[in-house]
Amino acid sequence: MSVLELRDLHITYRTEGGDVPAVRGVNLTLERGDTVGLAGESGCGKSTIAAAVLRLLPKGTNVSGQVLLEGEDVYAMKPGRLRAVRWTSAAIVFQGALHSLNPVRRVGHQIAEAIRLHAPHGSAAHHTDARVGELLERVGLPAERAQHYPHQLSGGQRQRVLIALALACEPKLLIADEPTTALDVMVQAQVLALLEELQRDHGLSLLFITHDLSVLTHTCEKLAVMYAGRIVEQGPSQTVFNSPEHPYTRALAASFPTIGDPASRMNPRGLAGDPPDPSALPSGCPFHIRCDVATPECTTLDVALRDVVSPGAAPGRSAACVHVGVARV
Repeated sequence: MSVLELRDLHITYRTEGGDVPAVRGVNLTLERGDTVGLAGESGCGKSTIAAAVLRLLPKGTNVSGQVLLEGEDVYAMKPGRLRAVRWTSAAIVFQGALHSLNPVRRVGHQIAEAIRLHAPHGSAAHHTDARVGELLERVGLPAERAQHYPHQLSGGQRQRVLIALALACEPKLLIADEPTTALDVMVQAQVLALLEELQRDHGLSLLFITHDLSVLTHTCEKLAVMYAGRIVEQGPSQTVFNSPEHPYTRALAASFPTIGDPASRMNPRGLAGDPPDPSALPSGCPFHIRCDVATPECTTLDVALRDVVSPGAAPGRSAACVHVGVARV
């Protein structure tokens, strides 16, 4: 059974200006131990999907399709069952540790609270304290840091605390939503190495969300690229990054320096134009207004994901573009 499965997921925000579609028909599966990267520019729907998995979307948001955690539909769960699933089946690490941690409570107390809420009744306090110290040490922090407040820790240390908090109840799925965005390069590398180590040692399924394809290529086995609320390309990470089929994936990959390639830092190419307004998407392929290989056909056809069948294509490749070699269905 899959740890996470998204089936034809549609998410629409209700605003004063009208309904805004944020996610449009996304299908995605994570098996046990999978590491899957979800990439795309700001506003493409990545973080909306992260929040949707644990039903953290704002009240009034319209969700259709299914979000299945170990085969159970999150949006069919009663409140008590939903509380039990959070932290134990799936947990999330957000990008802003200062916004996620309570500034007036010691970090150890915050980790302990999650443990107590989900531990068997009657668990001794000293067992909880020992568990907090164990979790902090697991993410590379001394157990004594439990007595510190968030403002007494560096950005990298706070992010490690968030990871310890997410691991408190041994979830099967860890969602990392832009966990390194606010960190400097050296600390980013340390946090990424930590996530890789934890995933490998504990068999976690990891959904890693970021805009930087090169980071995902070195962290995840599989990669899905989103644009305007939809997945436009997916497949093995190295293959998607090194031989992208969709013009958007090519442009996104060229926008960031490649890890281990100093020359790429000298000439990164930015993406032309801006993402489309999700409430007023252009006809045809939403990317055609920014695409350097667009043809008249692109202005009328919005191609769904199709299996790539071009010579030498890796298994599991799919893309949504009229210009790639795909199986017509």
